[in-house]
Amino acid sequence: MRYRLILSDIDGTLLNSQHQLTAGVKQAIQAYVAAGGIFVLASARPPLAMTTLARQMGLAVPLVSLNGALIGQPEGEQLRILAATSWPEGVGPRVYHVLSMLPLSLNVFSGTHWYVAAFDKWTDQEAVITDVKPTTAPIRDMLSDNLSVQKMLCMGDPAIVDQAEKIILAHPEWQLVASRSKATYLEIVRQGVSKRSALQTLSSLYNVPIPETMALGDGENDLPMLQAAGLGVTLANALPQVSAVIKTVVPDNDHDGAAVAIQRYAMGEAQ
Repeated sequence: MRYRLILSDIDGTLLNSQHQLTAGVKQAIQAYVAAGGIFVLASARPPLAMTTLARQMGLAVPLVSLNGALIGQPEGEQLRILAATSWPEGVGPRVYHVLSMLPLSLNVFSGTHWYVAAFDKWTDQEAVITDVKPTTAPIRDMLSDNLSVQKMLCMGDPAIVDQAEKIILAHPEWQLVASRSKATYLEIVRQGVSKRSALQTLSSLYNVPIPETMALGDGENDLPMLQAAGLGVTLANALPQVSAVIKTVVPDNDHDGAAVAIQRYAMGEAQ
């Protein structure tokens, strides 16, 4: 086995365009784990949207959720939080106030909770994809009362999402970083939080040197871990800014690209 630890994105990577885990990808993961490999899910998804998928794969290792802002250990039907990195105190109300002026769906994630002010087409779509429903709540009031925020997800038309990204970049004093998981999704977490930092934590936790790790992903938010891993592998359906940097490419997510990556690189001797 060439790579003993794999950190993998979910949507657009493990799941196909219908948001399904195919038999081929599931079998490749199970064969890798049976051979002694450590397979860890890393996603922008909320943690409870990952536990069902982890159970389907037979995985009992920590889950890296919210783009790395929260790492949790599944324990039966519960999730024990191992580490959480929150936004700086007092930043939440300011960010929410400014971004709420744009026609965006604003979603706030705190621990295992997903809060929205109201349901809309974007939250309905994301609920179907993740099989988790958000909770409607008075977010402005909760943020004013110092709600701990690990991530905000902004969903909307790409041009509007561009505006939101520019706003975050224009305020370095907020100590936040924004990245796209897809053209219509902007993920906002605290500076220093990324799937790369999660990879480093897991490398230490499992005593697997970074050169013996592999990362799979397709989104801009996957780039840090793809560049940091011993081998970064992307799929043919990756965003252009990803495929421009990561040159190890496998078939797209509708053709079991993740399975090809596991079998060809992690289990094999290809370089």
